Amino acid sequence: MKKRKIAAFLLCTAMIGTGLSGCGSDQTEQTETSETSEASGDESEEVPEESGKPEKITIISTTDDVGYFEYIGEQYTEEYGVEVEIISQAYDDTKTKITTSVTSGNADIAYLDVVWPAEFADKGLILPLDEYYTDEMRENLLQGNIDQMSAGGKVYGVPFCNNGTFMYYNKAMLGQAGYDAPPETWDELKEMSVKMQSEGICKYGIAWPGLQAEGSICNMSTLLCSFGGEWVDDQGDFAFHSDEGVQAIEFMTGSIQDGWADPSSVSYSDRDILDAFLAGDTAFVTNWSYAYNVANDPAQSQVAGDVDVCLVPGANGTTSAFATGGGGLGILSTSKSPEYAWKFIEKLADAEIQKYGFENFTMMPTLKAVFEDPEVQALDPSLEKMYPQFEYPANRPAVPNYSEWSNILQVELSSIMIGNEDAKTGLDQAYDQVKDFLK
Repeated sequence: MKKRKIAAFLLCTAMIGTGLSGCGSDQTEQTETSETSEASGDESEEVPEESGKPEKITIISTTDDVGYFEYIGEQYTEEYGVEVEIISQAYDDTKTKITTSVTSGNADIAYLDVVWPAEFADKGLILPLDEYYTDEMRENLLQGNIDQMSAGGKVYGVPFCNNGTFMYYNKAMLGQAGYDAPPETWDELKEMSVKMQSEGICKYGIAWPGLQAEGSICNMSTLLCSFGGEWVDDQGDFAFHSDEGVQAIEFMTGSIQDGWADPSSVSYSDRDILDAFLAGDTAFVTNWSYAYNVANDPAQSQVAGDVDVCLVPGANGTTSAFATGGGGLGILSTSKSPEYAWKFIEKLADAEIQKYGFENFTMMPTLKAVFEDPEVQALDPSLEKMYPQFEYPANRPAVPNYSEWSNILQVELSSIMIGNEDAKTGLDQAYDQVKDFLK
């Protein structure tokens, strides 16, 4: 059998990023190409030549995911006899690269951030994948992850990694205050925070990401949906300015005004609120999955060993909700080999591949079976604790011009946080500016 391997040609400078996406500059584009080498063996095992089979497929990836796609590419090349080329660049440059690649028609598969499918579909950059999705795939993948890859009732990607803003708490602080379990509602979180603060156990109960940035949208998603609200109603109209939306924002701003939440929240990013928690200043924090291991690492945290994770609290009869993240792969509309592009993408929904991805690249799975696998759970005890939260996804809305929409919301949320306007006025003004974005 012919055996093939991926040869990497990496021409980049190292990059360190925080937050929702990688950050960096002077990032040189990288190209990874499968190369074929001969090996002795029974020719009857050769993958048969097929009409229309390409010599290679090309994937546009972020630099962070190259290793994972190399691993999948080795299996794909051996199975189908098609080389895999990976063009990678910094996250911030990936969207532009995808657009230019569609124009030139020189790529087949592209990375999809969870907020890109609607925009790419609206511009005709990616193909719907409903004809390829099997009932088994839909059953095995977490529904929230499929929804993130969807727009206008169609699915445009297969999710390969997962994330969300989980609720972390300092169990030692709660124990010192006489609590043996984390809060189940936001009112309980407030009660605990006020008590711990009054007893000198913590400086503040919580800090919020109020900085004008995407983190404030993720925070809004968590609060809005955990208070029983929604971004978009059943009629397809924005509904974030509802009574539940106003109540959610008023809970946050009220916590600062009442003194039990960190007043610096107005300028905090989602990394800043984690730093306050790591320093032992706050008892609660919502943050991405990486925060669990950071918070329990003595080299990075003053509260290591005292941190646990629980469901995000709810209100108004809602059990929980949390902002979701992650990424997927989609097929570009100008691909000359969509069938072979799908053969690569469908491997993302293979349990053994996702297990390998979690173990070697810390890719949080999107398959239920991988979350429930005892071997996977043994690799990281936080995974089993985080899994129940995925029953309550609060995805950001599928908006074609998402960046413009997000910037408008960020401005209004920041204005509310610093006290320039009240929650109802700010959310109503945001609605007036974006109400036609879904039409």
